[in-house]
Amino acid sequence: MRPPFRSLHRILTGFYILCIATLSLLPAEEAIALNIWDKAQHYVAYGLFMLLVFPTAKTHATRLKLAAGVIGFSVLIELAQYFSPGRDTSAKDAIANSLGVVSGYLFGWLLLTLYRLGHNRAKP
Repeated sequence: MRPPFRSLHRILTGFYILCIATLSLLPAEEAIALNIWDKAQHYVAYGLFMLLVFPTAKTHATRLKLAAGVIGFSVLIELAQYFSPGRDTSAKDAIANSLGVVSGYLFGWLLLTLYRLGHNRAKP
């Protein structure tokens, strides 16, 4: 990632993390109600989270560590919901989060592979 975009990317990532934490820890009566299946919300939110952090790593091993970190964050958020009024800690939500991270990782890997294939073909 080029330096001018790196700072913007860090700001966006930090904002996204703050949004997930805030929305996840709001008391149930203040939570935003969406007419979407709860597990789908978790899946999409953490899939996007992984896609957002995916380009920050240069190696496969580092990307796997990032994925583990995002999953760890999601589990901590789920555990913290125990202390938020009207919220419950849910293993099913943690699984949906983790599946979203895995899907985001695989989709990021696919995009990177396609980019590299196209980039290598463009070279004379």
